[in-house]
Amino acid sequence: MTDVFDTKESVSELVPHKGKMFLLDRVRDYDLKENSITTEIDISRDNLFYEEELGGVPAWVAFEYMAQSVSALSGLHGRAKGEKPKAGFIMSVSGFKADVPVFKSGETVVINVLENIRMDKAVTFEGSATVNGTLAVTVKLNTVEVDDPKSSLN
Repeated sequence: MTDVFDTKESVSELVPHKGKMFLLDRVRDYDLKENSITTEIDISRDNLFYEEELGGVPAWVAFEYMAQSVSALSGLHGRAKGEKPKAGFIMSVSGFKADVPVFKSGETVVINVLENIRMDKAVTFEGSATVNGTLAVTVKLNTVEVDDPKSSLN
């Protein structure tokens, strides 16, 4: 890893998500040869998905953290080629397993995503979320990269 993305602002350069929908706080590590990335999200009342009655963010939101981590990985690949971040879509989420119901306020969620199958623009990733060094969520994300998201939706 050569570039450092240790602020929300620097990470935002890698993904098309903006405003409240942008959820990542830091990129801790990445490997473009292995196609893997580790990101972090600090849980607080400011998080878009924070639920007061739970005192945190529901664990199911981890798949969106993973999807944005995939987007950041794609942005890193694009940056290496001098391109803007590409858009992508989650086609399916499978094998979702949560060992905790909520990411609590004050915790940092560490997301690890690894590409394991690529067929042209269809890509499958294994993802995990850990909190305090303990595995909290695992999931498989099936995604598709698109060149023009607006025309892909028509």
